[in-house]
Order: sequence, then structure tokens, then C-alpha cells
Amino acid sequence: MAKAKGPAGVSNRHIYSRVSYLRQAAHYLALSTTHETAAAGNSQVGRDNSATTPNQTPNAEMNLSRQYLSNMRSVSLKAVIRQSRDMKQEVCKFCDTLQIEGETCHSTVENRSKGGRKPWADILVVRCVSCGHAKRYPVSAPKQMRKPLRVSRKDAEKEPTTEKLDQGLPCAT
Repeated sequence: MAKAKGPAGVSNRHIYSRVSYLRQAAHYLALSTTHETAAAGNSQVGRDNSATTPNQTPNAEMNLSRQYLSNMRSVSLKAVIRQSRDMKQEVCKFCDTLQIEGETCHSTVENRSKGGRKPWADILVVRCVSCGHAKRYPVSAPKQMRKPLRVSRKDAEKEPTTEKLDQGLPCAT
């Protein structure tokens, strides 16, 4: 008699944990960089800027954050791990900068319809500060399902239901 199998776990758990660690480290470095530059900007008001030496650590930390995000993307692509939509949207595809609203990116809502009359044509535009690239997201449009789910739904709609047959209604086949 064969043994009963244990509960099915997540395959490649170590890769998921590596991706999670890289994301958390990059997020921490990016946030610490933005807070340090804001604090340094407030403390140097009224001081002579020629006497102070430029601090290179915020730039180095931001570069390290970008490197971690680049590694996160390459690990998930190599292991064929599906990243969540939120994880993909918080990283600039072109310069691998973490998108922090007001600090590393600016977002606006555009409506290019004639006179802005169509409310369903609103588009959220997120512009990266470091590279200047803009990503556009439809605001009110529903998210499209993945193709295997769309195909299975179409097959389910094509099959005649027994309820319609029981009621004597014609089925569209």
C-alpha cells in the first residue's frame, strides 16, 4: 500500500523567498535614500554649500536598490515565476527604479477624448523622474483575464445548459 502524500506546497519556495528578500531590501534602500536626501536638504538651509563635501551615499544606495530590483526581475524571469501586477507596476521597466509617488515618480490622470467628455477614457500616467519614461494604465477598465481562463469561459458559454432544455427554451449553439 502506498503512502498518502502530504499537503502540496509551493514549488521553488527558495526562489520565492529570494525574490521577496530582494524586493524588501530594494524597498528599504530606496526609502532610506529618499528620507536622507530630504533630511539633508532641510539641514543645509542657510549653510555655505561650498564648505560641505557632497555626500555620495544616497546615490550609491539608490544604485544598489536598482541593482537589487534588476536581480529580482532576472531571477523571476529565469525561474519562470509570475510576479504580481503590483510588483511589476512599482518598478520602472527601463531604469529599474522603485516608483515612490512624489519622490521618484509623478502620476497624473489624462483624458485625451474630445474635451474630456468620456469618463471611461481616463488614463493614469506614471512618469519616472530618473529616466523620464511614462507608463500608462487605464483607470476604469476591467482587468482582462489570462487566456486559459478566457478560453474555458467561452467553452462553458457554448455548452447548452440543462435549465434551458428543461424549460423548453431554444439554445444558441
